[in-house]
Amino acid sequence: MLEVITGFLILAIAGFLQIGFFGKIRLMGGTTDLIMLCIIAWSINERSKYSWILVIAGGLIMSYVSAMPMNGYLWMYLIIWFIIRFIKMRVWQMPLMLMLFVTILSSLLISVGTLALLFLQNASVNYIDAFRQIIIPSLVMNLLLSIPVYAFLNDVINTIYLNEESE
Repeated sequence: MLEVITGFLILAIAGFLQIGFFGKIRLMGGTTDLIMLCIIAWSINERSKYSWILVIAGGLIMSYVSAMPMNGYLWMYLIIWFIIRFIKMRVWQMPLMLMLFVTILSSLLISVGTLALLFLQNASVNYIDAFRQIIIPSLVMNLLLSIPVYAFLNDVINTIYLNEESE
């Protein structure tokens, strides 16, 4: 229960930071998806039991604050969560490398999903320019923040479960 409450607070703070601070920091046209990074870091931790609840909460937060239609973030975050669960259980046991790999994969998935939704709305988009000026810079910014976010949230989750074990 403490994990869910702490996770909600962290996602709310990440949402405020993403809208107020990191949304203003741009590399060309790309921005950082701080909520995605928090969801990835929380889901990668082996002690986390309720990460799926936080994925839904993060998806709803981003669907509310973004202009993307059809709860696009919610569905993309759920896909990312399933990918993490599959890779973590079957293939990969190194969490930091998994964080970097999933950050790359997720950034590309969300960018391609956003472009696909724009295509379905008949929006006129130059895909080569979008790749050069939005997708690649967003990927770089997400990679730069992925390790600090992972380190912070890994410590938070470990502290939560150390407190629960000592009680």
